Amino acid sequence: MQPKQARTGSERRKPKQEAGTGRRHTVDLVSVVTQQTRRRWVVVAAGIAVLLSLPVATSTGASLVAGLGEGRAVPAPAVLMKRALASESVAHSGLAESSGALGLPDLPQLADVAAALGGTTRTRVWWVRPHSWRVDVLTSTGEQGVYDDRGRTVLWNYEQARLTEVVGSSTIRLPRADDLLPPQAARRLLSGLGPKDHVVALPERRSIAGVRAAGLRIVPADRRSTIGHVDLWLEPNRGLPVAIEVVDTRGTTALRSRFLELDLTAPPAARVRVPAAPGAAHDISDAPDLAARIQQFSDQRQFELPDRLAGIGTSAPIVGAGTYGTGLVRFVVLPLPGRLAEQVLDAARNGGGADLDLPGGEALLVSSGLINLVVAQTADRRRSYLLTGLVSDSLLTTATGELFQMPTPQRFP
Repeated sequence: MQPKQARTGSERRKPKQEAGTGRRHTVDLVSVVTQQTRRRWVVVAAGIAVLLSLPVATSTGASLVAGLGEGRAVPAPAVLMKRALASESVAHSGLAESSGALGLPDLPQLADVAAALGGTTRTRVWWVRPHSWRVDVLTSTGEQGVYDDRGRTVLWNYEQARLTEVVGSSTIRLPRADDLLPPQAARRLLSGLGPKDHVVALPERRSIAGVRAAGLRIVPADRRSTIGHVDLWLEPNRGLPVAIEVVDTRGTTALRSRFLELDLTAPPAARVRVPAAPGAAHDISDAPDLAARIQQFSDQRQFELPDRLAGIGTSAPIVGAGTYGTGLVRFVVLPLPGRLAEQVLDAARNGGGADLDLPGGEALLVSSGLINLVVAQTADRRRSYLLTGLVSDSLLTTATGELFQMPTPQRFP
């Protein structure tokens, strides 16, 4: 992939006053080349963001255990799943470590995500309730905090002495470090399970951060998933997930997250209070919505996507994208604006993307082992797409071929 360009002194982030509102937004003063590079990869960032957001768009996993009372004779895995899905209300604090080997490309729009999913991150969490918590990412020079204050998201950068309040909500956002904590990652996974995915109890308990944890193994029912299995460890009484490991079909642990220290009592309210930070810079920023960013760059109306691709029907609706599949076999299709498609294809080609050699157009595959991604454009250059998913490259190849063979598309009005 293209190397990330270093910012010069004139390219650093500076506060900008928004006329008539008193708000200060932080904007990037970057060169034309850097802006073009970021625009080129916003669609890739959006595709992966949609993909990682999919499990929270449904409650299929909850339906697997819905109606199972504690007094009924139910299998232990179902009881643990039910408690895990309800564990958002379990107060706790602790130190966690996550590490990944996804091998995502180091793209400007994905730099922080690539680091989180391709390296080791330590985070400290204080969790009182769903809308009262704090998570700090620990670095060698300080910390960067995320606060949820009654639904208000505030970011605190200790090194830069900068407080940023994020206003509004976004349809699609890139994952943050708090999304990789064991409880959040596990609930996201469980909420996206399909009725045919297999959940079994692991035979032995494991000691994790002082907790004698019970284990579950989740195996996708559909072999077209790139997930081989997921091992999930929970505090059995409250159901709080304390560790999770995602192993791909090659046997490589692609993502691991676990608590190193854990206290299952409610932290003091002062721990989750947004700092006053006297003397620090205070910003207000709109919540970034990557789907909206794509539409900003669009020079044509979106094409209608089919109801089925590669034998898989559409699922959770997300504006600006087509989502297909259920359970752990899901993928996303994003129609690309024409003037961005050529740039994304060039970047994938220069970055070693594999040519799929399909009739009807050009398609390049970029694979990280767990996440596969295809950038495609029809021979007449009238339609371009990005496809990505935790699914096999053969499934995405089939879906791309079907998109190429579609007749003259019907446009949205």
